[in-house]
Amino acid sequence: MVNPNKKVKRPNGLGELFKYHSDEDGKIYTLPVKKTIKDNYIYIYRAINDEEYYIADDETCFFFKEIVYNNEVVGFATYRSSSLDENSIVMQHIYVLPEFRGNSLLEEELDEATLLFDSTIIIQSPTRYVVESLINHKLARVFEDRIVISRMAFMIPMLPQKEVEKGAYLEDYDFTETKGLSKVSLIYDLELCAVVGLAQESPKEDDIVKDTKDSNNFDNMSLARKIDDKDFGCLDKRDNDEWLNSGEYFEKVRDVVDKNNDVIQNWLTLL
Repeated sequence: MVNPNKKVKRPNGLGELFKYHSDEDGKIYTLPVKKTIKDNYIYIYRAINDEEYYIADDETCFFFKEIVYNNEVVGFATYRSSSLDENSIVMQHIYVLPEFRGNSLLEEELDEATLLFDSTIIIQSPTRYVVESLINHKLARVFEDRIVISRMAFMIPMLPQKEVEKGAYLEDYDFTETKGLSKVSLIYDLELCAVVGLAQESPKEDDIVKDTKDSNNFDNMSLARKIDDKDFGCLDKRDNDEWLNSGEYFEKVRDVVDKNNDVIQNWLTLL
């Protein structure tokens, strides 16, 4: 009988890459994320359930990549295509078994995936742990003890702030009635465990008709992740945050970014 706790070995130290396939008519078949984990790495599947790490039952990916440490599969990353352009790819999930965290596996994965896919990596709805790892490896930088600027772009669903402030978790939110739009941002609020998307400033000419403004160009922030609320109490912090309660949250974030803009731009251009 196979030991369900025995880790999958990769003697050469290289992880496997599973990818979508297409039939003779060009129809694309993506990989079911949960089923792939359950069928091949039951010990990781159990760990995910124990930690309540959320993956939708019907979620699929284009690429499923093993994360290997000391010749054992200790985690995975999944990727899907990006609607932005053909030069980017979205990291949907990255998960590493708790006992193997702190070994720079996220950073190694980002480097490997960038080369493997020859694409810019965009991280979808990162947890605070992911952002902290980016900070520790100088891939992100904190300004004024709260606002993070990341070298890696983040992607979040575009929802009106009034929806975000209802306190729903990302994992529980029903997106069926939304437009399915996303926003990409380099900004993260450590205090609230939130990616922050700032609206692009509109031209100020008097002859612009208000009705022509882009209705999808608005400030927004990400829904809370369950793990962030469990470990950092982010929903309670959002309820009591002075910036949010004043109605000036996005102006405050924009002020921090503008105040440090020269430093940010110089830092982002450094190799």
